[in-house]
Amino acid sequence: MLKKTQLCSIVIALIASSSAWAADQTVTLKDGRQVILHDNFTWQYNAQANDPATSPLLKTTATAIPVVATSAVAIPIISAPKGVEVELGTTKAIQQLSDSGMDVLLTAAHYENGTLIIPTMMTNQSSKSVVNVTMKVRLSNSDGQTITTDEFTVWRSINRMPDTYFRPKTQHQGKSIIFDVPKAERYFIDAEITDVDMR
Repeated sequence: MLKKTQLCSIVIALIASSSAWAADQTVTLKDGRQVILHDNFTWQYNAQANDPATSPLLKTTATAIPVVATSAVAIPIISAPKGVEVELGTTKAIQQLSDSGMDVLLTAAHYENGTLIIPTMMTNQSSKSVVNVTMKVRLSNSDGQTITTDEFTVWRSINRMPDTYFRPKTQHQGKSIIFDVPKAERYFIDAEITDVDMR
């Protein structure tokens, strides 16, 4: 009789446990979200429990970044660079520029008859002949204000005349950069090579 009672208890316990396993189960993840595990081996998020408005685990507090009080001193405005100084009466070269294997040296400037003249020397370091070199040059005063801006062709070969091409690994004097400007003790120049045409 005792054995029948124990056997009945075990059967009842098994039935209860199997029904428990057959029901959906809810699992809470580490980040606070809840997942429903179904008895057909599928799952889904518990949308109601995962709503930040209703779930205390998912609620986050928005903390504003504190405003740091500053003094009345503003950050200084950085003005555009004046460029490279061009000083008259010196023999020192002004600047060397390079692009596509072409080196252009702006040599010492001089002033004649209302004209600022900056001679150029050029070296072709590339493996191709050069037929055209163009530069853009901005001239400024000592306060950084632009006096004038212009484009200059400092080297131009004659089309279809290879004898006039700027051959590789050679040097030549280029055309001078000339500005008609009032005379000053110093200027500032901002120059760049804008085009190197090779053949």
